[in-house]
Amino acid sequence: MRKTDGFTGTGALVRLALRRDRIRIPVWVVSVVGLLYFSAASQPGLYQTQEQIDAYGRMVTQSSATVAIAGPVTGLDSLRGIVMYETYLTVISAVSILAVLMMSRHTRAEEESGRTELLRATEVGRHAGAAAALIATSGTCLLIGAGMALVLPATPLTLADSLVYGAAMSALGIFMAALTLCFAQVFVHSRSVSGAGLAAFLVFYLVRAIGDVRDDATVWFTPIGWAQATRVPTEDRLWPVLLPLLGSVLLLAVAVRLAERRDFGAGLLPSRSGPARASRLLSGPVGLAWRQQRGALLAWSVALGLCGALIGTLGTSMQDMVRDNPALADYLASTQAGSVIDAYQATFALIMTLAIAGYAIWAAGRVLTEEGEGRTELVIAGPVGRVRSVVSDLVVAGGGVLVLLVVAGFSSGASYAAVVGDRAQGLRILVAPLIYFPAIAVLLGVLLLAYGWAPHWTWVGWLVLAFEVVIGWLGGVLGLPDWIYQFSVFDRAPRYPAEDLSAAPLLAMGAGAALLLSVGLVGFRRRDLR
Repeated sequence: MRKTDGFTGTGALVRLALRRDRIRIPVWVVSVVGLLYFSAASQPGLYQTQEQIDAYGRMVTQSSATVAIAGPVTGLDSLRGIVMYETYLTVISAVSILAVLMMSRHTRAEEESGRTELLRATEVGRHAGAAAALIATSGTCLLIGAGMALVLPATPLTLADSLVYGAAMSALGIFMAALTLCFAQVFVHSRSVSGAGLAAFLVFYLVRAIGDVRDDATVWFTPIGWAQATRVPTEDRLWPVLLPLLGSVLLLAVAVRLAERRDFGAGLLPSRSGPARASRLLSGPVGLAWRQQRGALLAWSVALGLCGALIGTLGTSMQDMVRDNPALADYLASTQAGSVIDAYQATFALIMTLAIAGYAIWAAGRVLTEEGEGRTELVIAGPVGRVRSVVSDLVVAGGGVLVLLVVAGFSSGASYAAVVGDRAQGLRILVAPLIYFPAIAVLLGVLLLAYGWAPHWTWVGWLVLAFEVVIGWLGGVLGLPDWIYQFSVFDRAPRYPAEDLSAAPLLAMGAGAALLLSVGLVGFRRRDLR
């Protein structure tokens, strides 16, 4: 038999990874770069005078919560600085999550499904799969950075700002990919690898937030701090980009050593042996679905709780700032009624709800993963019918959505009530995210409709969510035609507390969601399993 080295076949596996993600990669790149561009391009319409820019800078400087959310206060005496400050959180989160999920998908998930074993039976080296995954993921991060460098000069940012900004975000993504590769050698299951990578990102973010609030050297212990140390747009320092790249090289060396110390198909931390008898919770499909999703639900609850608390504490600061900025007040109020603070709370309730809709599609989309890996077939081979197996996953996903809506509303409402000393205001804000549950149910209905009749089209659920994000986040500043808003289910929900509650649109969306879910279940009953 011909002897192979550790990286034999890497090129072929890179081509395979790119072919498998030929839709995912363009969607990620276009979504991140496009959202960044439209967000940056909208800022001149919100801050049209130097007085308005200075008012924004004063608000940020006086609020520790704002610094904790977005990062160090630099360059806020110019529109370029505001653009950077407003977009940092979105890009850092998107690139890091992309790197973690893509690396987990092409490493541990492939090994867990058995496909890596088939490839290793050919002339493929031990480290070829990991190297191919890292090359594909790093290439995607570089594409995002290049896209930023190409489109951002059309915004208030200069070419130098855009180049350094794109380089910093690409380097951050490569670092997170290398870190995830290390986790892939430690844990056995792909969901554990993804969870560890996302938990590491959250830790990095919290450490960065503490360091920025305290204004000390703590920020240098996190790769997010390294990326923001480029000081765009005031200094445009390129040398901090070397730190995540050097860190990636060290992590790759660690990953190679770890891979050589473990058995194929295993992890350095072996799976714990379960009890001899399953608990009553695992006696049915609902318990199984809950067991699979509880870790992600806990992580989302913590993240949304922190975000909601920070948003709630910013209420009074935002009210002071919009007094000096009528354009910003118009953006927050848009077509809504009520006070400025009500418009602010309604806007951020919508943004948090759109994030929760992402969780809903991910959680409900697990039915496709379960079927593709053969577990659905095992479940319905027993006394569990097809419809019951799918409905169980949807029930758990819907219950998780309700939990997250309550967490988001309670955290933002309680923090705002504590700041202003008014419990009634806190209760109003608590209700605001729950208004969007029927809209999220419609998205779940679209996903199940595709799953029931054409499983290869389940990505339509993410496409619909992307449309809702653009309409909900940037629709007020893009000047889109009115007819486009008619296709947005989130836009049909009342923007409480800025608008009065109305049961009619909520009932209509609930009926539409029920219809979509029913038709999707009919399709699943009629088709063959994949």
